[in-house]
Amino acid sequence: MAVRDLHRDLRTSLATVTGRVLDVGCGSKPYLTWFKSVPPPSIVGIDIEPGPGVDVVIGEGQPWPFSVASFDMVLCTQVLEHASDVDFVLAEIHRVLAPGGQVVITVPFIYFEHGAPRDFRRFSRHETERLLPGSYDILRNDTQGGLGSTLCVLLLAWLRTMWDRRSPTRMLKIPLLPLWLVVTALLNGMAVAVDFLDRTSSFYSNVILVARKRGPDR
Repeated sequence: MAVRDLHRDLRTSLATVTGRVLDVGCGSKPYLTWFKSVPPPSIVGIDIEPGPGVDVVIGEGQPWPFSVASFDMVLCTQVLEHASDVDFVLAEIHRVLAPGGQVVITVPFIYFEHGAPRDFRRFSRHETERLLPGSYDILRNDTQGGLGSTLCVLLLAWLRTMWDRRSPTRMLKIPLLPLWLVVTALLNGMAVAVDFLDRTSSFYSNVILVARKRGPDR
């Protein structure tokens, strides 16, 4: 449930992308195969730490080693909550994105602490509208998940965290894996049902923002 809606929306957004792509905070580039029209050499991954998918290691607050308007698309998914310099990151995205190019940003709203100690903030759908300057056209600013899936994510994360706190319970993880899978499936099923009933649009776990950078004639 934690990534179902995120993956669904990213698959849709990335499938039609063409040109040169910058993956900000790429990690292992988990979405590489979802770019149906972009060959892997045209997808450049940057991160603050080395990793299997990182092509360029960048320093916090340091200009990225790319020229102005050198990318046709920028992907920044589940990254900004970990950035200590959000304004700088957004400014660099704007600098390297070509006019007419798209940026896809996803951020959490209701989510458990993760990546500690580098977990600094959360974003509502109203805040994501304010992230980009007026030189963008917002194509999409949608919430992901509802009350059921949000509660399910938090509950499963809490159970996993409590389970991993002590050595005796950690040792039981493998023999109790079938039971864990059954419990997870039941909770996910209940979450889908509650999401269907939730019409508030206020208890979402994530937000996806898609925008196009305006050209000089705009």
